[in-house]
Amino acid sequence: MLLVEGPAVALDALDAGATVREVLYTRVAAADPAIHRLLDRLRAVGAELEEVDEAQLAGFADTVTPQGLLLVVDTPAWSLDDIVVPRIAVLDAVQDPGNVGTLIRAADALGAGGVVLLPGTADPWSPKTVRAAAGASFRIPIVEATVPELADWCRARGVPLLAAEADGAPAPRAADARDGALVFGNEGAGVSDAVLAVADGVVGIPQRGPADSLNVAMAGAILMDRLFGG
Repeated sequence: MLLVEGPAVALDALDAGATVREVLYTRVAAADPAIHRLLDRLRAVGAELEEVDEAQLAGFADTVTPQGLLLVVDTPAWSLDDIVVPRIAVLDAVQDPGNVGTLIRAADALGAGGVVLLPGTADPWSPKTVRAAAGASFRIPIVEATVPELADWCRARGVPLLAAEADGAPAPRAADARDGALVFGNEGAGVSDAVLAVADGVVGIPQRGPADSLNVAMAGAILMDRLFGG
């Protein structure tokens, strides 16, 4: 189970077919026509609705201002086999939930067919991660796997495994979208030795300015745009 806060992500979850178990809402929120329509849809799919006051909702919510609406949703269950398009984002011990959510959002926007989380990566279903993903968590397969499992999956499908490193070969913008599993590493340590040992290549972003490095979520979005975006 996971918590979904606010009408925007709640609507994304509902549109994606997520199983909603319980809905908490305030009277003020229900007075908004858009939220009222959303509550009607939630009631129609069999969710249990309960009106609570602002203080009660705040006690359950992760944010200071949950916008009057909170859903309890079944956690989506995916496997590597659910990744149809062999262009995937791989997170290798990315620890900040905001970075994880932003990379999931970027992967969804830039044509990735899934996101693979290697050991040590922050929980993709924590409220902070789900908020940062802005609804993408319910649209794109998110799978936890080990390095050997990922390497075997890539080899079986002929998908190159590419590690993103600051000193990697500059990745030019592709004229056409290319297949590949792009691995983004830990905020401090980078891609792990275990991944580098099985990687088919190391790619990076050509930098013209003096900045030492880029935030992993920013670098991930740029590289996915270059390789996946076409």
